[in-house]
Amino acid sequence: MNQNIIIIDGSYNEGGGQMFRSALALSVLLQKQFKIINIRSNRPNPGINNQLLNQITLITKIIKSEVEGLQLGSQEFSFRPLEKFIPQDIVCQAQTAQSITLILQSLLPISINTQKQISITIHGGTYLNHCPTIQAWSTIFVPLINQMGLKCEVHVLKEGYYPQGGGLIQAVLNPIKNTLNLLIKKEFTKINKLNCTYLLGSPCDIQIFDHQIVNDLKQYTENGQLIINSEIKNVNSKKFKKCYGISLMSHSNLNSYDYTIINDSDKSIEETLVNVINYAKQQLEQQTCFDEHHQDQLILLMSLAKGKSEILVGKPSSHTESLIYVIQKFLPECLIEFEKTNIKDNFIISVQGVGYMFE
Repeated sequence: MNQNIIIIDGSYNEGGGQMFRSALALSVLLQKQFKIINIRSNRPNPGINNQLLNQITLITKIIKSEVEGLQLGSQEFSFRPLEKFIPQDIVCQAQTAQSITLILQSLLPISINTQKQISITIHGGTYLNHCPTIQAWSTIFVPLINQMGLKCEVHVLKEGYYPQGGGLIQAVLNPIKNTLNLLIKKEFTKINKLNCTYLLGSPCDIQIFDHQIVNDLKQYTENGQLIINSEIKNVNSKKFKKCYGISLMSHSNLNSYDYTIINDSDKSIEETLVNVINYAKQQLEQQTCFDEHHQDQLILLMSLAKGKSEILVGKPSSHTESLIYVIQKFLPECLIEFEKTNIKDNFIISVQGVGYMFE
């Protein structure tokens, strides 16, 4: 075994797929070999699952590399990159409702190291449970990475839902000029606008539900005024005849947040709405700049940026702690610190980026 190989314990803290995706991205960018052990050992079905297997297989098709342990259920995996990303358009064909945003999380840090514009076309699911929706990714995450100098556009060509998938998106990436910019987001401001998408098995009058959302969340505004724009998307699914989920996002003058809930089983729109509103209240009462889905994706890019980035977040999640563990395995010189604020459970995460030079 190569003495310089980086060993990652996949059972550390949250121990999920994000550790894997982040390690692969950093491995390709930095051309460092790694081995991950105890893969997803904290999960009911440990080892490499179908989604991870598909994501890793896709990366090995576009990056020349040596791998060991690439099979379903494997709890150890080794990866040695033999080259950096060669600029090329990428097409990912998914036969099921594999999460499009998780595939983007895998490919984005790798494919931004390019000298020309490229496109990434992905088939899969746009609205799935336990991961950002493509709508939130496009509306919240993309503007933030654009600020960092990563110019990206996302076009949703077709929506896809569980279990059949069928969604289609195209992301267009432009070359980064030298280094990523630092990111400063430390100011919380009260919300003034809502966007709500009802994912329903059949049409219904949503006006009463819009009023309920506004009435319950107007306490988090500056003056009690809250605009809501809403729409219905029809989900044609035998499993979800009532309500597939509700995608709710709020916006202030400075920040945006995602409170989407996709149901595990068919529930009424009323029951789903209560869960979404409670989730939104919980997040807004924290008075941070980010929801939990998006801060982790940013920290990886901040570690590569030039300069000291600072963002206001809630109590670091196990996802965040696992990500930082992986980053510091690959970039021990990257200083990541947490500073407690005067608001309960709020922190400023500061990341002294290494100034990775994209070429």
